[in-house]
Amino acid sequence: MKLLLTALLVCICSVAAQDYAEPHEVVWDPAGEEVVRDPAVEEDYYTNRRGSRQTTEPRPVRQMLGVNRWQIINIVDSEVHEEGVKYRFDDDVIERVREDVIPELCYLTSDNITFGNSFLLDKNCLEEFESVSPQCLGFKCDLAHYFLEHGAQIFTDFFNATDYKEGMEIIRREVSTAFEKLDVCTCGREFFKATFKCAPFYYANALSFAIPSNYNLANFGRIARSVDAKSAGRFFDRLLAGVCEETSSGICLNSILSALQELVEMGVNTVEDFDDYDNGDRKHQKKQEKRCDAMFGPYRAWVKDGRDPTDFSLGEEQFWEVMLNMTAKTTNALYCEKKCKKDRGVLYPCCLRRMLEDQKLFDNVEKVIESVYKLIPIFDIQYDDFYEIDTMSINLEEIEEIASWTVPANLRDAFMRTVHAAKYCEGKIVQCSN
Repeated sequence: MKLLLTALLVCICSVAAQDYAEPHEVVWDPAGEEVVRDPAVEEDYYTNRRGSRQTTEPRPVRQMLGVNRWQIINIVDSEVHEEGVKYRFDDDVIERVREDVIPELCYLTSDNITFGNSFLLDKNCLEEFESVSPQCLGFKCDLAHYFLEHGAQIFTDFFNATDYKEGMEIIRREVSTAFEKLDVCTCGREFFKATFKCAPFYYANALSFAIPSNYNLANFGRIARSVDAKSAGRFFDRLLAGVCEETSSGICLNSILSALQELVEMGVNTVEDFDDYDNGDRKHQKKQEKRCDAMFGPYRAWVKDGRDPTDFSLGEEQFWEVMLNMTAKTTNALYCEKKCKKDRGVLYPCCLRRMLEDQKLFDNVEKVIESVYKLIPIFDIQYDDFYEIDTMSINLEEIEEIASWTVPANLRDAFMRTVHAAKYCEGKIVQCSN
């Protein structure tokens, strides 16, 4: 959740730096119906190639994510029922899922799989999926059916949300419902354990479709076996265990999503009042920066730093040092403002605090990062003969340097100060909420 917080804060900073009132483009309405333009209604126009009649659709989630109504219409159909309009995937999507995906995920086994009847799965992964507990054998099949039955409605409801708060409420409701109905906290954990276990040896037919023809397929195998999938699996399992911890609100996931919903509301308040903040004198800005229902304080911390986090000329480690130090200052300003500490409990569920204090969780992240960094030579090494590396393709000293690299302690510290800012506040601590 704290990573999403950081992303949101960066987004707010970038949005605030732009002219927020951009002109809309007038286009055709695909329905061919006249739409009366009401000046009191916020207008949102979507580009398409069919005509030029205007339409009014206040859809801020679509605007933010760059999705227009035609991209939705291309995959979703609507049906009118007594209780209102319902959405389902169009016939092409339904046919593809029913005829291709569901048979493979529901009926294919390690005994009946052949080269010609499989695409997404291979024998090794099927054997791992079949090793889960009996009550969880149908998880991947249930996942496919749940996607087919509910995916279109969730997708459309989210992108049709009339404001960000509604969009976040839809995410909170649907994710919580899916976790409960699919029993993700039990069967989902077993499924993902099996997935990470078979991942290094994955060789399904889908690879020939997904990997470009000019890409060396052998490199994919070397990469898959070199990335520390075991540590990645341990991280994901501990993460799921954390979000599934029982709390007064059900499971920790519900508390985290409620915190994220509160964060979105603060972000909306910041954007809505940004012109007032930006046009005010410094005295007025300082007053706004102490508000507990907005993010002007974190925004100020980001801007005040003055460094350019996108300056890649700094070098890899220095780039990350600058970026993480800036995000740490930003989240510190959010959680540690003296006036707001008592209100920050909603953004700091106790179950989330326990997750962030789990050092093994982040030890596994560190191992995965180190294994990915050490992949660099795979793309450059060329051999002249047995064990003879072409020194024109890569320097041997560089290979040794990369092989011995570990995550610097100062980067891990800055990262923890970003994601667990509440722990590092000076003075009175931030109380978590149950």
